[in-house]
Amino acid sequence: MKKKSNKLNLIICAIAFVFMIFYVYFVDGFENLVNSISKINAGFLIITVFLMVVYWLMEALGVHAALNTIKKGTPFWKTLVIAILGQYFNCITPSSSGGQPMQAYYFTKFGVPLSHGMTALLSKFIVYQFVLTVYSAVILFAQFNRFVTEFAPLMALVVFGFIINTVVIILLLMLAFFKAPVKKAANVCLKFLNKFRLFRKHYDYEEKKEELNKIIDDYHDNFVFIRSKPWLLIRMLIYTFIQLTVYFSISYVIYIGFGLSGTDYFTIISCQAFVLMISAFMPLPGALGAAEGSYSLFFKDIFKTATNSYVGISTFIWRFLTFYLPIIVGLILSLFLGKLFAIHERSVPKEEKPVELTPEEIKGDEI
Repeated sequence: MKKKSNKLNLIICAIAFVFMIFYVYFVDGFENLVNSISKINAGFLIITVFLMVVYWLMEALGVHAALNTIKKGTPFWKTLVIAILGQYFNCITPSSSGGQPMQAYYFTKFGVPLSHGMTALLSKFIVYQFVLTVYSAVILFAQFNRFVTEFAPLMALVVFGFIINTVVIILLLMLAFFKAPVKKAANVCLKFLNKFRLFRKHYDYEEKKEELNKIIDDYHDNFVFIRSKPWLLIRMLIYTFIQLTVYFSISYVIYIGFGLSGTDYFTIISCQAFVLMISAFMPLPGALGAAEGSYSLFFKDIFKTATNSYVGISTFIWRFLTFYLPIIVGLILSLFLGKLFAIHERSVPKEEKPVELTPEEIKGDEI
C-alpha cells in the first residue's frame, strides 16, 4: 500500500513538473523564455547545483556526527546516501512525513541498529527545528514591517507557518523538560478521542497509547542524549545553520546569474525563508502549488527589469534544484541500493538480535 502511495505521489510530482513547464512557457512567452535562458550564466547554475550538494552534505554531517557519537564504524558515504534518500521521500510524501521512517529503514539495511539510527535522526530533527525557528524568527522580525504592506495576505501565511514551527519546537522542549506532564496530557487527549469514537473501528486504544508513550520516551531520551554532548550539539547547530543558509542562498545565486542587481542578499534570503515558512504547513508532497505560487509572488519584482521578467524561469530553476533534483537523485539511488545491500549483507555477518541504545551509550564519552 505504501509503495502504491509513493508511486501516486511520484505521478503527482511528474504532472506538477509538466504544469510548471507550461506555466513558464505561457506566462513568460516563448520569446522571453529564449531570451531569459540566453541571459543566465552557466557558471552560476553550476554554483547552484554545488549549493544543493553542500545542503545534502550538511544534512549528512549532522546525522553522522550524532551516529558517530553513539558508536563509530558507519562510513560517511552511507549516511550521505541515507540523507539524500530522506530528502527524496520528504519530497514525495505529504508534509515531508516519509523521510525519517525510510531513513531508519535504510540505516538497518546498512547494518546500523534501529535504536542508533533513530537516535541520530531524531537528534538531527530536533536541532533542525530549533535552528529553523530561530532563523525564521530573526528574519521575520527584521523584515515584517517592510513586507507586510505589499504582501499582506502572504505575510499572514508566513506568520501562520512560523507559529506552527514555533509550536513544534515548544512541544519538543516540553518533552525535554516536562516529560511526565506531557505524557499525561497526551494520554488524556487520546482517551478523549477514543471516547467519542473519532478513530476507525479497528483502532486499538491500548496499542495506540503504548505507541504514543514510546514516541514521547524516545524524544525525551534524545534530548537527554543531546544535552549530555555539548560539543556534538555545537557541531550540529553549525551544520544546520550552514545547511539553511546555502538553501536560502540558491535564489541569490540565480539572481546574480541573470546579471541582475539592486536587491541585497538579505532581502532575497528573507523572501526564500518566507516561502519555506508558507510551504511548511501545506499537506501536499513538496507543498506543490504553494511553493511555486509564493515564490513567484515574493520574487516577481526582484526578477524583473524594465524590459524583461525572469520570475517564471527563475521559479523553474529554483524548484528544479530544490525539489525535482532530490527526487531524481533519490530515485536513482533507491533503484540501485539493492546491489549495495547485497554486497553489504555478504560482507557483514548478521547480528543475532537487535542492539538497543543503553543508558551508558546515551551518556557516553565526549567526542
